[in-house]
Amino acid sequence: MGKNMNKIPIIYSRKYNISVLCIEYFHSFDTRKYKKIYKYLKKQLNLTKEQFYSPNRITEEKLLLVHSKEYLKSLTRSSIVSEIAEIPIIKFVPNIILQQGILKPMRYATTGTIMGTELALKFGWAINLSGGYHHAKRDHGEGFCVYADIPIAIKCIWRKNPELKILIIDLDAHQGNGCSAILGKDERVAILDIFDQLAFPRDRFAENLVSHKVLVKRRIRDKLYLEKLDYWIPKAINEHKPDLIIYNAGSDIYIDDPLGSLYVSEEGILARDEMVFKSAQDNDIPILMLLSGGYHKRSWSIIGNSIVNLISKGILNY
Repeated sequence: MGKNMNKIPIIYSRKYNISVLCIEYFHSFDTRKYKKIYKYLKKQLNLTKEQFYSPNRITEEKLLLVHSKEYLKSLTRSSIVSEIAEIPIIKFVPNIILQQGILKPMRYATTGTIMGTELALKFGWAINLSGGYHHAKRDHGEGFCVYADIPIAIKCIWRKNPELKILIIDLDAHQGNGCSAILGKDERVAILDIFDQLAFPRDRFAENLVSHKVLVKRRIRDKLYLEKLDYWIPKAINEHKPDLIIYNAGSDIYIDDPLGSLYVSEEGILARDEMVFKSAQDNDIPILMLLSGGYHKRSWSIIGNSIVNLISKGILNY
């Protein structure tokens, strides 16, 4: 059987993968999981590289839609990049190496999120195989998040359609304090954020800007977690009636994730993703999925299995 040559609204670039001085040995984050997911999807779905969308590097003009010039300039200091990446040793690395190895991949991923919003509005759904940097704020980054890709993408959308209403569904284990700090006061945006109440970042100011804040206890299991989603997702959709959903699908809720503290199984994560996409589909709302956090070595396979599951069940069509 020949390969299906229809374009699929999944975005990937080989430049997404972070590689500098064996950084993966100093950080729990699998910095090359994007490539692993991409190769897995190609094999499982019988796809060619031409069937994926690929972004360009983001322009400074678009970064300045959200970030200050002072912050962007500060990223030329290795000490600042080291703080954001939470890897103290790289503060001694020449900045040009960090620009190429860490910041450049994140700039491409940010363009991928911008492209993803456009594809979602065109085709009904899209997935960026990176992005979801929900801790980055206007004038500083943290938690391995340098650029606020979600707010930047939203600002780009609003240039063309300033009335577009957006619902951010953030199901990463950690609160998306950057997104809420930047967008929380805008009436065109609603945020449903379900997260561990005791985990990083504990940003109470940002938490109070979240439209639907759902605190969960550590070691929450599949049944209770999915029950919360079953209540809160329809509630957020019905109250806000969005024109677009941006779904931050962190896999760090996985039971064995070293930086998450929730006890959701792989089956629970697949059910979660089904629930979010079906809710969007049932309400005829375009949806963009971003990968966000996920620090277990199996994170890439869980994400890959979830995407294949969504397509094999006909929830996502292309």
